[in-house]
Amino acid sequence: MANGMFSSRKKSIREDLNDKASAVEDQIAELREELAALARSMADDAASGASSIRKKARAAKADARDTVRGLKNRADTDIRDMIAAGEDILSEFQSRYQDSGRKAREAVREHPLATLGIAAAAGFLLAGLLRR
Repeated sequence: MANGMFSSRKKSIREDLNDKASAVEDQIAELREELAALARSMADDAASGASSIRKKARAAKADARDTVRGLKNRADTDIRDMIAAGEDILSEFQSRYQDSGRKAREAVREHPLATLGIAAAAGFLLAGLLRR
């Protein structure tokens, strides 16, 4: 009978161990399912984040493109304005040059001897300065 008592006790210990092993396996299976769900959730979040980042990058690119176009248009306008101002200044210089030339020719015609005297005095003065 002693043998029977231990064998029944062995069976109950085995059954208890089997029950505990089964419970641990069930818990491991649940943990695996939870980890898989967590991994899916993280993958979905990453995909959503990447999509959001792509949208923001596209918006930034569009903003940069618009800013560059605005700057280019402004630069084109400023360059055109500067060219027009330069042409106006050049035209003014040309008219002053022509007017000065005309006045010089008139002065030579009206006062030829005075012009010759001024030219001779300037020549002597220049020659004196260059000798030193």
